[in-house]
Amino acid sequence: MSLIYRIKLLVFTVFSLFLISCSGAVPEIGQIIWQVNFLQTPSESSGHQELSVFILIEDEDGIGDIDYIYIIHDESELFWKLNSNDWARKVLGGKNWIGSNSIRMSDRSNLPSGTYRLVVIDKAGERDTREFNLSEKMLEIKNDKFFPELIIGSDIVISSQFSDNTLWIYDEEMELLKNIKIENGKINMNIINNDTSNKARWVSIYSYDTENGIGLIKGPYSLQD
Repeated sequence: MSLIYRIKLLVFTVFSLFLISCSGAVPEIGQIIWQVNFLQTPSESSGHQELSVFILIEDEDGIGDIDYIYIIHDESELFWKLNSNDWARKVLGGKNWIGSNSIRMSDRSNLPSGTYRLVVIDKAGERDTREFNLSEKMLEIKNDKFFPELIIGSDIVISSQFSDNTLWIYDEEMELLKNIKIENGKINMNIINNDTSNKARWVSIYSYDTENGIGLIKGPYSLQD
């Protein structure tokens, strides 16, 4: 057997194994969940918008076969590109969702309204596309008083015009420790300390506006001031 023939045979074998290892299944976007959130730090006079988008992807080759997710606003020629280093993963209903909570403009200006296109591309270059729409109403906030507020003492007291309010509790490194739904407008600090083994150092308040389908986030507030 000649050397050239052996090299050709080796190349053919490697290529064949590569084809066998990749089924070539086309990724499919099963469902999309998305929401506009308005964020404001305690020291800011106004907030900024962030888009949260998560996708349920059906792919016989698994999530590891997904290469990129593009979020594209064609009208303004804007796009955001996510890969495995950028996207977050969530398990909802026993299924894996991938996406991001922090799609925003680089200068923190308002997101453009209109149609957004989601494109999922796998490592073989196969893709699927879906669209969703952000109305102008979703991207408008009446005034800064719309945001919830916290008063921190022996109790954490919440001032919010919305009924759906959740405390996000973080440790020193701003890693999320716990979410606590606030039903009666306040919670005792001892409960938070006990529930987090005294690791709680920061809190933010998240309120959901059911009428407009948007989230309002104020924080983080230090628990050590």
